[in-house]
Amino acid sequence: LHYAAIMKQQLCTRLVGAGWVIGFTLSSYHLVLLSKLTFCGPNKIQHFFCDNSPLFKLSCSDTSLLWKADSILISFVVLGSLCLILVSYMCIFHCILHMPSASGRKKAFATCSSHLTALAIVYGSCIVLYAQPTEEVSLETNTVVALLNTV
Repeated sequence: LHYAAIMKQQLCTRLVGAGWVIGFTLSSYHLVLLSKLTFCGPNKIQHFFCDNSPLFKLSCSDTSLLWKADSILISFVVLGSLCLILVSYMCIFHCILHMPSASGRKKAFATCSSHLTALAIVYGSCIVLYAQPTEEVSLETNTVVALLNTV
């Protein structure tokens, strides 16, 4: 609600830079682990895009470390950002509840509810897709959830 007062050019640049550095660092670690995999057998992935689960299934190597690293990494990124967003929305709801106008509260809650619905779809599908530490992921379920996430 005080976006213009808080978000200055320097803070925006630092946040974007931090996001890029963290994303590049975490992705690099993941790519190093992926580069050590060996593949044999079929080379076709039954998926909409080259996702981790189908790729791990094609590998002849032991992928247990990758499954665990993937699960921890994704849980940290997805659940960490989800927690930040939920704390932010709790602050927003606190401000909305202290608005003097009932019509203003209604309009603000309507906007927030559509945002929260989109968040639930995106984060719910990400958690189902990526926060499973097991190697026994159903590729059919994975494909359906990935479609929901992509759409």
